[in-house]
Parts: sequence; C-alpha cells; structure tokens
Amino acid sequence: MKYLPIISLISALAIPVAASANERLFLQIPAMLDPSAPIPAAVKNECSLEMLVGNYALSAIGQRIGSVQSVSALEQAGDGKLVQLTIISAHGVGGGAWTGSKSMSIRVDIRKEGAAIGSTVLTRSSGGGAFGGVMGTCAILDRVARALGKDVAVWLSRESAARPAESDSKATEPSDEPESPGSDG
Repeated sequence: MKYLPIISLISALAIPVAASANERLFLQIPAMLDPSAPIPAAVKNECSLEMLVGNYALSAIGQRIGSVQSVSALEQAGDGKLVQLTIISAHGVGGGAWTGSKSMSIRVDIRKEGAAIGSTVLTRSSGGGAFGGVMGTCAILDRVARALGKDVAVWLSRESAARPAESDSKATEPSDEPESPGSDG
C-alpha cells in the first residue's frame, strides 16, 4: 500500500499520452503556402516545396509517433486531430550553395474538429556540408524540408505528452554526414 501514491501518480501522467495514442491523427498534404510568404518565383515553381514538406512530415510522423493518415482537406479528418503545415517563408536563389544559405520556415497547426489546439513555427537553414557546393537550390531545400519533417514529428510527440502551447524552434540543418542509427538528426 505504501506504493499506491506512486502508482497513482504514474498512472495520472500516462493518461494524456494514452488518450492521444487512441486518437486518429491526420496530416493535410500538400502543405499550404501562405500567400504572403516571401519565396522566389523560381523556387516556388521548380522545387515543389508543399509536397516535399508534407511527404517528409508524413514519413517522420509515421516513424516517430505511429499511425498517421494523409488527407487533402480539413473535413476529411472528422473528429480526429489534424496537423496542417503552412510554409511561411523560403529563402534561396538559384546557384545552389554558391549563392548563400537556403532556409525555410513553416507553421504547424493542430486542429480538432476545426478548432486550433496547438501551434508552433519551425525554421531550418542549410548548413553547407561536404557536398553543399555541388548541390542545386532545390536539392538543398529538399534537405531542409526533410529536416523540418523530422522537427514536426519531434514537436508532435512532445505535444502529445504536454498541454498544447505556442512555441518557436530554430535549428540549423544537419551535415551531409550519414546519420547514426537511432539519431533524430
């Protein structure tokens, strides 16, 4: 009986995670593009950022959190949680790494039955890396989108264990070195 308070505390802490695990999770793909987002026309037309961000997030969420289903519209999520990604900026011009670093910022919104229940802004920048000088702009932004997809999954896994809150996250992109097994990179 002396362990009852400890068992009760552990059970109480596990309830939010368990409740989230039973709830269906949806990701809207493609990501949305904020109409006022500062994105060079060539990048917007050639790099397919909306699909890259959405597909990388879908993959990373599936690996880190588990079951997630892609939808194309808010209504398709029904009473499940919907994750919406909005590209709010992408910086980069042609010429690959020779024309400077590339970056992208996205807003991640979690909605339940249409109401916003959590939001964050995530930003990643290219860090160059061993092959940065020979990569094109879209290839570099592809790496940035992949890193952002992982960031979305990490943030969502933290949100499932905590009360939704607004936060900001900034990081630089991982190097071109192979990721070690088990790394969130």
